[in-house]
Amino acid sequence: MRNKLTENLNEAIKSILPISILIIIVSLMIEMPLKTIIAFIISAFLLIIGMSLFTVGIDISMITIGNSIGNYIVKRKNKILILLVSLVLGIVITFSEPDLNVFAKEITAIPSKLIVGLVSLGIGIFLMIGVLRILNRSSYKKVISISLIGIFILLFFTKKEFISIAFDGGSVTTGPIGVPLILAYGYGIAKIRSDKDVKSDSFGLCGLASLGPVIVILILGLFFRPDNYFDTTVFVKQLSLINRFIYSFFECFKDVIFSLLPILVVFLLFQLFGKRLSKTQNRKIFFGLIFTILGLTIFLTGVSVGFIEIGYRIGSIFAENTYKYLLIPLGMLMGYIIINVEPAVKILNKQVSDLTEGSISEKLINLCLSIGVCISIGLALFRVFFEIPMIYIIVPGYFIAAVLMYFTPKVFMTVAFDSGGAASGAMTTSFLLPLCIGACEVLGHNILVYAFGVGALVGLSPIITIQALGIIYARKVHEARKIVHEEIIEYNWGA
Repeated sequence: MRNKLTENLNEAIKSILPISILIIIVSLMIEMPLKTIIAFIISAFLLIIGMSLFTVGIDISMITIGNSIGNYIVKRKNKILILLVSLVLGIVITFSEPDLNVFAKEITAIPSKLIVGLVSLGIGIFLMIGVLRILNRSSYKKVISISLIGIFILLFFTKKEFISIAFDGGSVTTGPIGVPLILAYGYGIAKIRSDKDVKSDSFGLCGLASLGPVIVILILGLFFRPDNYFDTTVFVKQLSLINRFIYSFFECFKDVIFSLLPILVVFLLFQLFGKRLSKTQNRKIFFGLIFTILGLTIFLTGVSVGFIEIGYRIGSIFAENTYKYLLIPLGMLMGYIIINVEPAVKILNKQVSDLTEGSISEKLINLCLSIGVCISIGLALFRVFFEIPMIYIIVPGYFIAAVLMYFTPKVFMTVAFDSGGAASGAMTTSFLLPLCIGACEVLGHNILVYAFGVGALVGLSPIITIQALGIIYARKVHEARKIVHEEIIEYNWGA
């Protein structure tokens, strides 16, 4: 345990230190209030501690819980039970996802409970569809393609205010609690099969599930008219620094407990009625949950106190000055670095590397994610400055992603869609989105239409970049095999 903590602490420092230094340098250059900078520095320290504890805890608790639930219901060999559990699990995981609740509170023009409820329902339904696909050995490409066609049709009928919110809602749902549980659960379900596609089919659930909220929010946009008033005062708190951290800690602690409680209830039910885990496993899960709760609470406290306000202020200050367009390359640089801070991304990368036995390395996925998020933030800020409708970017983007599915290896395709779901998490909702909102407010543009959507673009870019990587990887493997084959023929001919 101590070795894991030390290792994760070193990784957290390497991940968080670069973006923290960059933000502090930028803040000093644009004369950011000293109180905001101090809050950010303390928050960065909290992020390091929180991420270290959280990653250790999630590894020995949530992944074990997800695997045990998946394994138990598979052994029951009851398809209806599997689908019902998938629906309930999807709703339970999402309803209390911290990233989603932060995002819903930021949309002050639409009731947060309505957003959370609809997004949870969308995840539950599509998680059930994803599990059904695994059991029936259905084509991932076809399910994704049909879902995207439905989304494209809805785009032309729903209100424009809902387009960016819908895709953002789909992106932020698979966060630090949802990703490890869904991945482990998917692997447990996929093990019912013994064919060669088990590993590739164990991925893809997060990516497919994230399309559900997009559809349900777009449907909401057909009937619901949002309030035009957008309250940006939520980004700048008036409490004293100490009170802000204390208040935020207890709020985040409450949210995390509320997030984990339904999942624990489901797990306890499986313990009571299914095959019980050993005392050693239960002890590990108990300590893992303590680390998870404490780590995620500390992490979210730092994010909510230091990162939201400084992101909003950087966007506002840049947008009201003559050098405002420098925010675009600066945002791209921040996007390239900040992806390493996302807890869900770290968990996904590790599990992908483990399940593929290192054939898809963590460093390779991180590089693809960094490049993709860099481009995404550039496009998001370009939209803010020049009022580019979301539909002009998101439709061509998903069309490219859909075309790439038919040329990339299956495992890269499913990993790509999962990466899209994991990439847009706490740092997107608590720093990059406020950055865009701050700039959009100063420029006088519609915040719901042009500021929101950054999470959607962050979620889209990895789907394209990782699938492109898969095509390159497949080509190199093919060329290597061809060379080996030719050398064998030459050797045999010479012999």
